[in-house]
Amino acid sequence: MLIMTLQTYLLGMMVSTIICFVSWIFVLFSINPDTSGIIGIILFILMLFLFMTGFFTLIGFYLRKKIFNKNNDFKLVGALFRQGILFSLIFIGMLILNKFQLLFWWSSLLLILAICLLEFYFNNRE
Repeated sequence: MLIMTLQTYLLGMMVSTIICFVSWIFVLFSINPDTSGIIGIILFILMLFLFMTGFFTLIGFYLRKKIFNKNNDFKLVGALFRQGILFSLIFIGMLILNKFQLLFWWSSLLLILAICLLEFYFNNRE
């Protein structure tokens, strides 16, 4: 039976985030969105989403560890991963809205409000 420790999880998350960042940079500089079509755009968004999810999760973990200094860190990992996904959805959503020239202050506010309501739902469900 394999038991994952917090250090193993964080190391895996860090390595995965670096791999996703390198993949996103590769997609950014090697794929032309005009000639690759929808596949290039999907790869760009997917790699950026995965990188940002890992980045926000790791940043959130280290900020909470530094600010609150709690010993029960492993229980935070699930919530921090969910929040990393939600922060990434905000940025990817704004990127998609900008692509279709629909990014205005009120559409950004509605997107952030929708993500906040989703987070409140998950917090109250626990």
